[in-house]
Amino acid sequence: MKITFLGTGTSMGVPLINCGCPVCTSADPKDKRMRASVKIETGGKTLLIDASSDFRQQALRFGIPTIDGILLTHPHADHIFGLDDTRIYSLREKRAIRIFGSAYTLKNIRHIFSYAFEDIRDERLIKPLFQLNQLKQKQELFGLNITCLRLNHGGMPVTGYRIGNFAYLTDFAEIEENDIELLYGVTHLVVGALRYTPSISHLTVGQAVQLIEKIQPKEAWLTHMSHEISHKKLENELPAPIHAACDGLSFHCPAGRP
Repeated sequence: MKITFLGTGTSMGVPLINCGCPVCTSADPKDKRMRASVKIETGGKTLLIDASSDFRQQALRFGIPTIDGILLTHPHADHIFGLDDTRIYSLREKRAIRIFGSAYTLKNIRHIFSYAFEDIRDERLIKPLFQLNQLKQKQELFGLNITCLRLNHGGMPVTGYRIGNFAYLTDFAEIEENDIELLYGVTHLVVGALRYTPSISHLTVGQAVQLIEKIQPKEAWLTHMSHEISHKKLENELPAPIHAACDGLSFHCPAGRP
């Protein structure tokens, strides 16, 4: 599998609008963060985890020629508002976009994108075309073994994903021990880390590092980082094998479990 970070920023992105802080005014391109999402390429298929509100720019910048499926973590705007921009794929390929998520997430998708599900003739395809699929805890999709993990995001249920030897966990402050056990053996791990100071809905950098060290992957990256985090500073602080992710960074991971 090839995994590419399409975005590594928080809901407001980095730089923030009208912010003059050192990170928002930084000349380092690694301090420019679109909203968090990843692209997974495997076996001739292209999957996304989340479709961020920056999806159009991400698709133009990093290249997303087709979408075979989108795994959603939760229905916050920064993770789903790019779904409307998938219309061009349905128009060209004459098929619905396959969307996967929890019952909670899919219920919210039907509400937020209610216009996409109205029984109105749409010959010009001016509305998105979705096929919603509720995930089980474990299933095989696109030739991959996918395990869903239960995360707590300030009271909102969020789905984390283990996909073979790769796992992606973002937007959460709590994970139960039973779900942590499902992560043992992953070789490549991505964890959200909002900032250095505590949050009721996100892990801090320190908490993310502690979780990663407990799981012990071969390599790990922090994502969903706010403008309080300088990429260079954080990268210099992190213990091996943990890194600060940046937009456009790619890595390869074996698809199967060891």
